[in-house]
Order: sequence, then C-alpha cells, then structure tokens
Amino acid sequence: MTIRNYYFNTSNAKVLLLGFIACLLLGSHTLLAQETDSSQTKVLPPLDNIKSTKDSVFFTQIHQRLSKNKIMSQIRDLLFRDIYTRNTQGQEITQVEDNPFLPYEGHVIKKIIIKSLNVFGESIMDTTRKAKGMDKLLNRLHTNTQEKIIRESFLMFKEGNIIDAEKLRDNERLLRSTSVFHDARIFVVPDEEFTNLVNLIILTQDVWALIPEVNIGGVNAFDISITQANFRGLGHSWRNTFYLNFKENPSLEYSSVYTIPYIGKSFITGRAEVSLRRETSLYDVRIFRPFLTPEMKIAGGFQVSQSSNLRTTARTFDGSTLKVNDSLPLFFPIKQNLADLWLARAFKLKFLTKDLQQRSRFILGFRYSNVSYSQRPIVSPDTNQLYRNHSDYLMGIGFSNRRYKRDFLIYGFGITEDVPYGYLAYFVTGHENSDVFGKRWYAGLKLAKGQYLNKAGYLYGLINLGAFSNGTTGLTIESNYFSPLLDLGHSKARHFLTLRYGFGTQRYTGEYLNINNENGIEGINSDQLWGSKKLAMSLQSVFFSRVRFIGFRIAPFAHLDMAFVTPRYQTLINKFPYTGVGLGIRLRNENLTFNTIQIKLTYFPNLPNIPTMNAAFSDTYNLKLKDFDISAPEIVPFK
Repeated sequence: MTIRNYYFNTSNAKVLLLGFIACLLLGSHTLLAQETDSSQTKVLPPLDNIKSTKDSVFFTQIHQRLSKNKIMSQIRDLLFRDIYTRNTQGQEITQVEDNPFLPYEGHVIKKIIIKSLNVFGESIMDTTRKAKGMDKLLNRLHTNTQEKIIRESFLMFKEGNIIDAEKLRDNERLLRSTSVFHDARIFVVPDEEFTNLVNLIILTQDVWALIPEVNIGGVNAFDISITQANFRGLGHSWRNTFYLNFKENPSLEYSSVYTIPYIGKSFITGRAEVSLRRETSLYDVRIFRPFLTPEMKIAGGFQVSQSSNLRTTARTFDGSTLKVNDSLPLFFPIKQNLADLWLARAFKLKFLTKDLQQRSRFILGFRYSNVSYSQRPIVSPDTNQLYRNHSDYLMGIGFSNRRYKRDFLIYGFGITEDVPYGYLAYFVTGHENSDVFGKRWYAGLKLAKGQYLNKAGYLYGLINLGAFSNGTTGLTIESNYFSPLLDLGHSKARHFLTLRYGFGTQRYTGEYLNINNENGIEGINSDQLWGSKKLAMSLQSVFFSRVRFIGFRIAPFAHLDMAFVTPRYQTLINKFPYTGVGLGIRLRNENLTFNTIQIKLTYFPNLPNIPTMNAAFSDTYNLKLKDFDISAPEIVPFK
C-alpha cells in the first residue's frame, strides 16, 4: 500500500487538525510502554491501576456480548486478540536476557527439535495458546516453512556440534531478521541423562505469506501486487505486480521479483528481477553473501543487469532555482549494462584481548564493476558525466567490532529488537577508467560508531568521505539518537532525533542532493528543493499504548522536520529552514497481513509548490538501525 495523499484548503484543514489533536488528547490516557533493562527478565502486571481495570472491564463486556451466537463469536475472535507478548500468567514480557546461552557454553548438541507455530492464535511467548474461530481458517490458507528448509538453510549448527554462546545468539538474531519469520527463539534444554549434552528447541512463527496490495496513483493509474512471502513453505519470496495505466494509450505493465534468502547452509542470497513497463525495463540477477555474523570468514557478491528508461534533461542552477535547458529534448533514452563482482575476507587479530577477538574482525575486500551504455546522450567532461562508460577497481581495508543488545519499543511495537552497537573504520582506494575522465584515482574513508549512553539512550554517528583525483568529492555526516523510555505517569514515550549533512564538489551534470521524504522532510516530493549541500534535522516523539483496540497496538506521534538545501556557492543557512510539522497515529497488529497503518496530518508553512496541509494514509515499513558490518568496497554515494 503506497502513500495516499489528500490535499484540501487551509480553513478545512484547521478544523480537522483541531479535531485530530482532541482525539489524541482523549486517547493519551491509554499510553504505556515497557522499562528497558536487558540484563534480566522482568514482567509488568497487565492491570496495575484503576484506569486499566476499567478498560479491561469495558472490553470484557464487549467480548461477552459478541459471544452470544456463532457468527458474532467469530467476529469477536477476529477483532479481540490476546496480547501477543503475554505469557500464561497474563504478564507482559518486557525484557529478554542479554545472552541466555552462556551457561551452556561448551556443551554438545544431542538433538535439535524444530517446532513451527501457526501464524494466528499462537505466540512465541506462550506456546499453550491455541488457534480458534477465524484463526483456524486463516492458518489453513498458510503453509509454514518446511522443517527441512529451516535445518538446511537457516541454522548455523547441527547435532554433534559444541555450543558457542555468541554464535547461537547470532543465529537467533538472523532468524528474526529474515522476511520469513515474524518471531523466533532458541531454547536450550539440558539432557536428563548426560550433563554435558543438551537439546535445542527451535521455535519459529512465520509471517502471513500471502500479501495483496492495491496502490492508487490517480483516477487513470493503479497497480495490483501479490507477494508470496514464503512460496510453498520454501522460505522463498515471490512478488508479482500488474500496472494498469489508462493515460494516453492504455497499457498493462508487469514486474516480478523472486528472492531466495539463503541457499543451503551457505547463507548465500539469490535474487532475480524482471520489470517490463512502458518507459522502463529491467533484467537483474544478484547473488550475495554479506558478513551476517563476525564468525563468517568469506563474503562476496555478483550482479549482472540490463536496464532502459527515459531520463529528463539535466537541470542547471540559475541563481537560487533549477532550470531546464530549453535547447535540449525534455526526455532522452538510456540503456545501461552493469556487471559487478566483489569478494572480502575477515581475519581475527590474535594480539587483541580475548573479549575483543570474539566480536572484532580485520576485513580485506576487493571489487570490480563495469558500467556501459548502448544508448545515451552526448557525453563530455562537462556534460552528462553520469552516463560515462567506466570500470572501477577498488580495494578496502577495515576494522569492525559489533555486538547486539535486545531491546523493545524502538521501531517495533513490543517485539524483540536487536540493537547493534560497536564501531567500524573502513578505508577504500583504487581507480576508475572511463571514456570521459580517463584514469583517475579514488580514496575514501568511512567511520561509524554506535553505543548506549548508560541510561541516556542510544547514539549513532557516521562520517563518510570520498574524493577522486580530479576534484570530485562527496561527504556525508549522519547522527541518530533515541532516548530511553520516559515515564510520563500514565504513559511512556521515546524520542528520536536524526541529523544529516551532505556536501559535494565538482559533481556531475544532473546530480544533486535533495530533501524529499527520507532525505529530509517526510511527505514531500518537489523538483525545486535540490542543491549541492544540505542540512536536515528530524525530531519525533512516539507514545506506546497500554491497551489494544480490536487487536491493534496504538502509538500516537508528533514530528518536526527542518532542512536547508542550496547550491555550492550559496550560504547553507541563509534563511528560515524548509519545515514540516505533523501529528499522527500508528496502528499495528503483528498477526495481520499488514504490519503498521499510519495516519498523519502535516503542515508545510514554506515549501514551494507543496500544499500547506497534507493528510496521508499509508502502511509503513519496519525501520532498522544501521549495523557495523563491512562488505563491498564502494564509492561514497552522493545523496
């Protein structure tokens, strides 16, 4: 489901905004979240004050009334689901051990038992739950991941192996990070007869596999997508999209993406994509294996693709605005061929302390890529350099230290989240051969660090700088912060702050920084907000609800986005920043085909050609914190 925007005049918008704020204030008394201390397991009683008791009685009465006949009972089961993070005692699970496998370090795995729970009605936190009513019907329509596939493609160990606590925890994290499983846990059960033997229970719960989508781009254009997230229980994903476009000449367009998450025990991912549309086409095949855990020694990837599309004529700066050269055609065709190959090796550094050796690696990587065009505009050192034919030869040398801490209520609504913390330093060098610049050398440096600030939250920082010998440079600085859960009496909140800075010199014709959507201000797409340097800030406060309404967790939020973007020769901060201010609410039910629904109202006071008020209804994807793994050597992206 793509974002659907509805624009209206300011007077009506003010009335809606006041009503929306009132709804938020009336609903704020239900907000609550969990305390965060990953060192031990804690629980909170579900009804710890009079207000929550009244809420419970209210929903219980509705529950009983809907139970009087069979049809209403099925509707009740569909709407009122048990809280998926509660155990058999009715207590809400809020913490997970830092590493529960440490006591079993060095034990031998006697047997591996795999149990796959149904998508609906059951829970990783409480395996005694049973599906009923509508849940049973929905479960019959889903095929769980085959046990053979889990053993051969998702487990890093087998029977007879010696337990490595860190490796076991990494494997549990990988299970949760795939698109196949909604949740997964690994439990160690000591053997009753031999003290040095243990049994492993792998508990998994799939996501709902069949995901239909309808995206409406206007009266004359829409598309229908069907994604099979776990094709035939193999763990494979297959997405098919049909585009219907009735503008000018009616046309039916098609695209398909097939992904194999892991091929055997190699942890190699395969992906193939075909897209046949009116103005674009794409054939792409990728095979890659990143450093999923510090224990992996070899990583690499290979990609070949062929694409064609129509590009707009490059813009040029004229004062403070961007203009199109009227002497050039508005659109021109592009046909590109790409071949990319990279390989990296990880080494332990024996001179480090034992603790550092466990999670730190020295990385050496090599990369070759070739980009050629069979159709393009006229290219010269001063014009359309983006479409040059070029080959890149890169080598990377780096050091990475990464660990993970289990936390809750960051980007998820109560499920276990694995927060990466650590640091990396990566130096990349090499050269490019092209038909425009000839041979030019390149050097780049990437530095990143993330850590918990005791009880003050989590902070991440990134510096990415690269330059060619002819003066083409790119610089990216980014910082992300989230606060600890804040106690507000009847509610808990977490605040998020993001800062982004980008800068470039002697960039190519038609290559600019922008502040659209995730690049600066959410909810906009303007062709006038471009430049060669930018500074963006985003502040968001999110509240997490205590009770659930018809099976959904509720999270109201408020956000403020501000950004500057200018050409190189203008001062960056020379006026009031472009701004977006908004209120919204997110609804999430982990068991439904869609995860999160977002309703947002945003006010844009000073954006050119953007309506002052914007109401958006969309589904949202799960954001992820940036990891500290090192993979393919790359040239610093300019974005």
